[in-house]
Amino acid sequence: MIPIDKERCQAEKPNGQSFMTLGGGHKMIRCENKPTVIAAETNAGSDGLKGSMTMCDDCLKVAKKQLPKGFFDIVRM
Repeated sequence: MIPIDKERCQAEKPNGQSFMTLGGGHKMIRCENKPTVIAAETNAGSDGLKGSMTMCDDCLKVAKKQLPKGFFDIVRM
């Protein structure tokens, strides 16, 4: 497991390019914002481990929309 990074948000987001963008390609890039929360999985995965990561407020909003309710717990930093 990768340890949490208290200096930089650990979420990844699209670079804004797609198959319609000339001269580039779609990639996921790591957010560069300072984190404000630690998100920790509520239930362990099939390996028995619970993951956690730091996120900024913007990435947290996206995660709340994309992931099922109760998937993770939030701790303010």
